[in-house]
Amino acid sequence: MVQVKGSIGCTGWAALLIIAIISPAAASDFVIDVLPNGARYYSSKIIVMNENDSPPYQTGVSSAGIAYAGVPSVDGLCRQCGVVRIEPFYPGNLRNSKLARLAESLYIFTLADDLDASDLLEKFTADPNIKLADLYSAPELCYIPNDPDIIDQWHLNQVFAYQAWDIVRGDTTRHSVIGIIDTGVHWDHPDLTANIWINDAEDVNDNGLFDPADNDGIDADSNGFVDDVVGWDFGANDNDPVDDALPHGTAVAGCASEVTDNGLRGAAIGFSARVMCVNAFQGGMPTAAYQGMLYAADNGANIVNCSWAVRGQYSQAEQDIINALYDADVMIIASAGAYSDTVRAFPAAYDHVMAVASTDRDDHRATFSSYGSWVDICAPGVDILTTYGQNQMFVYSGTSFSNAQVSGLVAIIRAWYPQMPGDFVETLIEITADTIPNNNGLLGGGRINCYNALSLISASDPTKPEALSLAQNYPNPFNASTIIRYVLPAAADVVIEIYDIMGRRVETLVDAIQEAGAHSVVWSPGNSSSGVYFYRLIYDGESRSMPMIYAR
Repeated sequence: MVQVKGSIGCTGWAALLIIAIISPAAASDFVIDVLPNGARYYSSKIIVMNENDSPPYQTGVSSAGIAYAGVPSVDGLCRQCGVVRIEPFYPGNLRNSKLARLAESLYIFTLADDLDASDLLEKFTADPNIKLADLYSAPELCYIPNDPDIIDQWHLNQVFAYQAWDIVRGDTTRHSVIGIIDTGVHWDHPDLTANIWINDAEDVNDNGLFDPADNDGIDADSNGFVDDVVGWDFGANDNDPVDDALPHGTAVAGCASEVTDNGLRGAAIGFSARVMCVNAFQGGMPTAAYQGMLYAADNGANIVNCSWAVRGQYSQAEQDIINALYDADVMIIASAGAYSDTVRAFPAAYDHVMAVASTDRDDHRATFSSYGSWVDICAPGVDILTTYGQNQMFVYSGTSFSNAQVSGLVAIIRAWYPQMPGDFVETLIEITADTIPNNNGLLGGGRINCYNALSLISASDPTKPEALSLAQNYPNPFNASTIIRYVLPAAADVVIEIYDIMGRRVETLVDAIQEAGAHSVVWSPGNSSSGVYFYRLIYDGESRSMPMIYAR
């Protein structure tokens, strides 16, 4: 267990109610512990969502050292469990109504010293005025540093980035905004600064740069963050989200959207996609990862990059936050983790998140990369040359950097086809990926192919593909269910059937008229025997078939 001593203790009760303002959390409030399954969490924190018909909890007040919520049953819990502070989960003002509704119901309860959230969680979940209570996950960064002796960005050739740039490049790609939820970004790095997102409302002199004149102390856009010109530092609670303490976010940003075709340093798939800088770390620990995601979504990011992971720990509160971003049409791209096994990592394994694993130069799974049927896609992650520090380049390895490349690909697709829904973008990337040898369905759709993804869709109408496409099912082999994905160039009668190895039809999954675009269907064999099966797509007189393996 890694510990940092807490700064707030529990005092005795008092009959007289004395209300005191509670000071903001300090880095020393955060203590990391590890569950038996390896998941890390902050032992003094519980995320609480109040019931829809319950009044909002009071925040920032206490009675005799114990937090006061203003709801009798919850106040009783606070006394019983030693809750010393209640604060809003999100400290700013979310202007997007869908995000705001979710965030307004979430709170962080901080416990007194020597108390552990995992021991008290059931007491909170049993309260009728609490909709859910979750541990506060402590994500881990997923990179493995390497010596800077490789100077070529080999991965750009591997993923056909140059061919994709023949289709879209330049200022068009600036239409996408990638929120880098990480350790911060050196926004003044010479090969990043031209791609840094600028909050126009806070850019006082309207010059498209973050300079001293912008620090006027006014929250011009009323989002709860003063002078957040390039983003926000949730750790230091200021408007300079740089990664001086932990050099990771700058490297991730460079993998997603290093300024390209400017005669400096290197390039990135995102070309000119803008980077929103969000530092979610405090004292070297990621203490505001999901707050950072909400901030990015509310301030205009249509892609959120999460190059960090929590091993094996599901949180309903976190899934609800992701659902809210999904409803706002924000795509979330997350690292599958560098755990070398199949244990699910979050947020990658949540619904509505693209989970990204790593490959090497030979298109094999990188030895450090997590994998499994929950992974959606993979990208190069070994010896990746990217931006580092204030003006340097460095070679890194890790799923963090594979993840950022996928964010870059999503960015150029969303810039070229701004009306394309996120689900369509994800399906497009997965069915146009290059197959990984001996993947066995554990690396999702395969390794990204940027050119294939962009060339499959007609630029005149991004909802109408130029060609029929039937992807390999995944996972494959599978033991419960598998997903069959396909893209139709025009509306037509579609039939999808399953056949066994003897050519006998087992089941008809689809028999209907379907519109042009990306589609998917799930097959659950149930009591069918293990073995090789075939799925056949019949479309407008054309027939395509693919094999798959069912292993009960």
